[in-house]
Amino acid sequence: MSAPPEGPLIQLQAVQREFHVGGQTVHALRGVDLTVARGEYLAIMGPSGSGKSTLLNMIGLLDRPDAGRYLFEGRELSKLSEEEQAAVRRERIGFVFQFFHLVPRLTAFQNIELPLVLAGIPAAQRQPRVDELLAAFGLEQRGHHRPEELSGGQRQRVAIARAMAMEPSLLLADEPTGNLDRASGGEVVNLLEGLQRRGITLVVVTHDPELGGRARRRIHMVDGAIASDETE
Repeated sequence: MSAPPEGPLIQLQAVQREFHVGGQTVHALRGVDLTVARGEYLAIMGPSGSGKSTLLNMIGLLDRPDAGRYLFEGRELSKLSEEEQAAVRRERIGFVFQFFHLVPRLTAFQNIELPLVLAGIPAAQRQPRVDELLAAFGLEQRGHHRPEELSGGQRQRVAIARAMAMEPSLLLADEPTGNLDRASGGEVVNLLEGLQRRGITLVVVTHDPELGGRARRRIHMVDGAIASDETE
C-alpha cells in the first residue's frame, strides 16, 4: 500500500445528517466542521442525543452525510461507492465498541483473525500476525478461548487486537470502558493510549468526563453541533 499523503487525517466540512422519526425531523448533525491531525488524541463528548455517536459513525464510514464533505487521508469519501467505502473502512479504520461485538462461536484467535480473512490475506500470513497481536495484548494463553470464557477486560483486549489487525491509521472507540469495572477499564485506556503514542490517531466517544479529560483535545457536542473545541 502506498504511503498516505501529508496533511490532516480527517476533514469534515459543513456535514449535516437528518433522521425522520415519527413524522419529525431530527437534526443529528448540523453543519459540522472538524479537522483531525494524524496521530491526534481526540475525545468527542456530550449528553445522550447530542450527536456524538452520529459523528463517530460518520467518521467511521458507517453512515453517510446528507450534505457536506468528508475527506480522509486526502480523499473525499462521501462520493465513493459502498464497496469503495467498505475497503477504506476495512483497511484504514479500526473500531472498538462498548459491548465488544465479538463473534460468540469464534475463539479469541479467530476473532482477531477475522479482518484478515475478510481482506483475503493468506493463512500463512495471518498466523504470525494474530500471534503477534495476542502477545502484544497479553492474550497468549487465551487464543483458543471463546468470548464467554473470557473476562470483560479480556474481551475488550481481543476487540482492540482485532481492530488493529489491519494496521489502521485511525482507531475509533465508542464508550470503550462503559461495560468494564474500574480496574479493567483503566487497563483498556492504557492500551488505547499506548497505541496513540505509537502514532495511531485515536478518537474516543464518551460521556465520562474522567475518560474524556485524558485526551489532549476535547470537543463537546450539543444538539448536533460542536459547542466547544478545547486543546491542552
